[in-house]
Formats: sequence, structure tokens, C-alpha cells
Amino acid sequence: MCSSGLALDGDALTCPGCGGAFEIEDGVPLMLDDRLPGMVEKRREIDAWPAKAKEEGWYGEDDATDLLLPAVPWDDPTWSANEHSFNLLLRRYVKPGQRVLEVGAARCWGALHMVPRGVDYVATDILADPVIGLGRGAFYEHHVGPFQRVQADGENLPFADRSFDLVYCVASLHHALDARKMVKEMARVARRGGIVAALNEGTRAPGASEDNPQQSSEKAYGINEHVHTMWAYVGAFVFAGV
Repeated sequence: MCSSGLALDGDALTCPGCGGAFEIEDGVPLMLDDRLPGMVEKRREIDAWPAKAKEEGWYGEDDATDLLLPAVPWDDPTWSANEHSFNLLLRRYVKPGQRVLEVGAARCWGALHMVPRGVDYVATDILADPVIGLGRGAFYEHHVGPFQRVQADGENLPFADRSFDLVYCVASLHHALDARKMVKEMARVARRGGIVAALNEGTRAPGASEDNPQQSSEKAYGINEHVHTMWAYVGAFVFAGV
């Protein structure tokens, strides 16, 4: 809200600049603030994901599958694309000693690959759910060791300028209410010469309808979905100075 530093006060972080107070639950700072723009839509989406998962029967802890991600033991083109792009990121850009931020980390499966490579991995998402959100990170900590988790909005990241060597998201940028703002925030918290990457984002042809029938189910629950052109994504990165 005000870019001030935070102070630890018991089980909360407090801000001397604007008086904000943010609870810490199970080691996860809850850094969403209803004073931020778009929080009505974000709060709705937070409720929507578990509701959708429960109704469709995939709200559950599947340890065997979660240890395979981003690969999955069934034919799924979206997850195949996630696996391909994520492995490119690992091979080309991830180096030991880096500080790495994932925006839209969901259940934190990225930790399974980042932490063993010797990086300081930080996972953020608006969803802190214990099964399909940041709360599931405790499962991955059991396998790879501790890492940081912060409930945060990708369009308003609660980190200082130039805090990370690598900032990335996987199929998350299209959920932003303002994609340009999210990329600009990712760039703000990346150091000079660092990497800012958006992986596996669906696109539409210039002039094509923004309505995607494949997103109708998510939208019905209240999940924020968009389909941008490739040029819109390029524009977002140029606007952010990367």
C-alpha cells in the first residue's frame, strides 16, 4: 500500500507507514489487503477455486501425482505445455544461489524442482488453501526442505525493488485483471539483468473474440479468465521495460 518496511509483531507483520497489519498463519504471511484495487474480484476467485475443485472431484491430496508435477500420468495438453516450458526455464535460467520468485504458484509444485537446485525459492499466490493453494507447500517442504510462501496479489507484490534474480509465472498471467500491471510488478522486483518470464499463456489471433468457450466453466465460478493476443503480451513486457 505504501512501500514501507514491515515489522514482525508476534504472529503478524505490521506496517508503520499506513497502519496495515497482516497475520501469519502456518508460516505464511497473508499479504492481501482489501484496500488494493480489484480485491473484490480476487476474493471471489479465492472462493471459486476450491468450490470448482470440490464439485469436479479434484479437491484432494494426491501425493503420488503432486510429486510428478508438472508432468502428469494422463494425457493433458495443458500440463504437457507446462512441463515443456518449465523445463526450458530450469535448463536455461535457473542457477544455484539465485533468489527466485514464482507468482501464481498454486500448490507450490515448483519447489520440487527449484529448492534442490540450491536456489532461495519464494512462492506466492492469492490462494492459501491447504489442498490446492500455498498451504499444500508444507507437503513439498517435507520432501525438499523449507522455502518461503507468501499470500500475495501478482499485481501488487509485497516485495522490495530488485529483490529477485528470477521472477516467473506458469499459466497465471492470463488470470490478472491487468496483465500489464502484473508484468510491471514482476519486473520491479527483479534485479537489473535478471529474468522475468511468463510460461504457457494461451493466445488468440488479433481481431479474434476474447470469449473462449474453454474458460466458461471457470468464469461461471467467478475465476478471472482472459485470452490475450501475442502482441498484447509483448506489449506488456515492453511496457515493463523488459
